[in-house]
Amino acid sequence: MPRPYELSVSFAFIFSPPYNLFHFPKTPMKRFSLLLGAIGGALGGYLLSNEKLRTELKKAKNPEAAAKLLGRHLQQDGSKIAKEAKAFIESEDVQKNLAKAKKFATAKLKEAKKSMKDMVKHGRREADKMVKQGMRSAKEMMGREEA
Repeated sequence: MPRPYELSVSFAFIFSPPYNLFHFPKTPMKRFSLLLGAIGGALGGYLLSNEKLRTELKKAKNPEAAAKLLGRHLQQDGSKIAKEAKAFIESEDVQKNLAKAKKFATAKLKEAKKSMKDMVKHGRREADKMVKQGMRSAKEMMGREEA
């Protein structure tokens, strides 16, 4: 078994602050940095997967033109994705599955309510028993003290 100081660098990184599996960065700047990194990674993936965009960006004359070009592509692709997502959500299969999920959730909620009522009833009965037992023992104690 390796000692803690013998662990690999990657393992030590996972469990070291400020970024580890168990804690999200606490300061706003670290969160912002993490967010920017994620957005940058997504944009990099978008650039790598869109050949038409890459060729048009190569032909751009200045950074402003490249930014406009990138914005136009993102807007067009975003609207396409939104239409596809809307069609997917409105599809018959998804609606059937949503109806099933809703039915399942309501059934589970009813079941949980019923079991909660049963537990409360049981608890009330047990509490009543304990109170009666306590009253009896108190009466017995009072009777012993008088004698």
